[in-house]
Amino acid sequence: MRSWWGSRLHASALLLIAGVSGVAPAVSACGGSTAEPRAADAAPDAGDDGEVVDEDAGRPIPAEAGTDAKADAAAKSFCATRSPKPKFCDDFDDGDLDDDWDVLTVVNGDADLDPFSATSAPASFAVATLPVTSMQSAHVHLRTTVTGTATGHVVLAFDMMLASTTFTRGVVAVARLDVSSDHFFTLYLRDGDLDAPAATLEEISPGGTTRHLLSTLPPANEWTHVTIDVALDAAKATVLWGTNKALDQAPIAAGTAKDPTIRLGAVYIYGPAASVEARFDDVTLDF
Repeated sequence: MRSWWGSRLHASALLLIAGVSGVAPAVSACGGSTAEPRAADAAPDAGDDGEVVDEDAGRPIPAEAGTDAKADAAAKSFCATRSPKPKFCDDFDDGDLDDDWDVLTVVNGDADLDPFSATSAPASFAVATLPVTSMQSAHVHLRTTVTGTATGHVVLAFDMMLASTTFTRGVVAVARLDVSSDHFFTLYLRDGDLDAPAATLEEISPGGTTRHLLSTLPPANEWTHVTIDVALDAAKATVLWGTNKALDQAPIAAGTAKDPTIRLGAVYIYGPAASVEARFDDVTLDF
């Protein structure tokens, strides 16, 4: 469980948060992590698919945050006020980054709660990756599976703010929606096409792989509500930046949703690529 309090962010993640607070943290001269070494008995556990579950031992609670105040804040939080309630919701406002998720993966980067910028106070999910070479990758994301089946719409929605949307090298993916064990949708801001890399919603199904090209990228340095709407009954997919349709009812493979899995953050960063810095908030999955 990770939180802002007592955080041990990598220098690049500190720079992400410092950009909002105006405080410039110290960066190690060698460009490596400034975090304290983790004790041997607190080593990260290996999750499914080789993913790493990075759970800190605990966190102090701010003295001014009394029980009544915390309960009142929780009752008014984004997720608490959703009606009807989505199948999954996390607004990152309970002081615990990954308690609502199955796995937190951190490879060549870091993740934490950011108390300085959020679409629903007090915090958002902040990620920052290191620059990686052509032989490296970075993965800083949350993952969870939601039990259930559906034949209609499967909708993943979240708020996102990117430090930059100018990606001239490498591969950058920020979300993935697996509607079933053999039908996947990955939101790339720059995909891995060798001839003409582009922003795409990549679909992998039993019929093969399809690149659904997006018409625009989201803006940088401002919060944008992102919606990935997969209509399995109509065999169409739509991606929205706010109300702007970056992908409008693109033809997809029809099917049935079975225990959908979502990933959010710096899901896939393949080098050579510059560092990726982003925040996420108010995540919902519904079907």
